[in-house]
Amino acid sequence: MTATEDTSTAHQKAYERIHELILTGRIAPGERLRERNLGALLGLSRTPVREALRRLSSEGTVRFEPNRGVYVEEIDRGELLEIFDIGAALESRCARLAARKIGGEALDVLQDCLDGMTGLAARSERNPGPDYVKLDKRFHSTIVAATGNRKLQALVEHVVSLPVLSSAFRQYGPDDFRRSVRQHGEILEAIRSGDEAWAEVAMRNHILTGRNAVVKQDATAGD
Repeated sequence: MTATEDTSTAHQKAYERIHELILTGRIAPGERLRERNLGALLGLSRTPVREALRRLSSEGTVRFEPNRGVYVEEIDRGELLEIFDIGAALESRCARLAARKIGGEALDVLQDCLDGMTGLAARSERNPGPDYVKLDKRFHSTIVAATGNRKLQALVEHVVSLPVLSSAFRQYGPDDFRRSVRQHGEILEAIRSGDEAWAEVAMRNHILTGRNAVVKQDATAGD
């Protein structure tokens, strides 16, 4: 392996591990990320850690604050609800296009994701959030990629970032996860059947149901 390949591998490892730490909540929203500490934790030098943080910043997962440092991005309730509204419009369009264009390999990926989410949601004794988020993101990203529209894909990836998903799923209880599984199943069935209108409506309903879960949590917290 060349020095360039070593550097690339270290960078990817740093990116994946930091991404995982944020996703699982071991690094909390708003927490400061120090290159030295992360390097020691991951067993890597500061250079790949720095490159990983830059990549995460470009994706909206962390933010650089001048003269202060790097912090995990935070999403407040108002912004989260606005993002749901935008996501409903964008992703419902993606589902319509995917129903028209998707191939067998992508359908297999969607089925694998659905199977995994079903298993996680069945474990009623604990919140499946972190693992579920990864499968959910893969499910939705596969649908977006199936559109073949790179600009639309870039828009969705920018709006529906990791902090958004993590913030949303923190509001979910066991019933919400089981409902989410059912809705993913309907989306897959609609796309597989090639019914563009059904796929669009199913996706919009799914995302707006997630929005309602956040609103409901706010109302409960205010009681």
